[in-house]
Amino acid sequence: MYPLAACSVLLIAAIIYRMFNMKRSTICPARLTRAVEQYTRGALERSELERMAADSDSVEGRLVLDALNSPLEDEAALKEMIQVKAREEFVTLQAGLPLLDMIVMIAPMFGILGTASGLVQIFSVFGMDESHGMIAQGIAQALNTTIAGLAIAPPAVIAHVYYSRKLERISASMEVLLTELISFRCHHSQR
Repeated sequence: MYPLAACSVLLIAAIIYRMFNMKRSTICPARLTRAVEQYTRGALERSELERMAADSDSVEGRLVLDALNSPLEDEAALKEMIQVKAREEFVTLQAGLPLLDMIVMIAPMFGILGTASGLVQIFSVFGMDESHGMIAQGIAQALNTTIAGLAIAPPAVIAHVYYSRKLERISASMEVLLTELISFRCHHSQR
């Protein structure tokens, strides 16, 4: 049961970590997104957008600054460079998701390990007089660890899927926004 308790603690820690570090407002603030949209419509000065991006201290802010201040003029090369930087940023944002993956895989295994150890206890007392209590304890241990191992996996799967999908949605919307920014910048060289 100790490994299962450790899995539970790690699961809770990973979910809490993801909850605080995966807020959309810290990855791509709505105010900055609106500013990029205004800039691409010609309703905002580049210097104001640069200031807002620098002040935001967000993934989107760093990528916007990279897109605006890159020496690259070729649109395709600039898009590729921003994609590489975005992938690097999103790898950092995925911190904690591999831990959820690992818990999904190992918690049921620990449950099965507990089942096996409980069965060993059961079979080791067969044939002894007054062994009913020991057999019952072994069965209880086997069932409890199996149940605990199987109970830990579903919340980990749910959290992993939820945070992975959330990250995909944020990534897709940011990709669209940055593509528009790069196209605008390359077609309206305001450097």
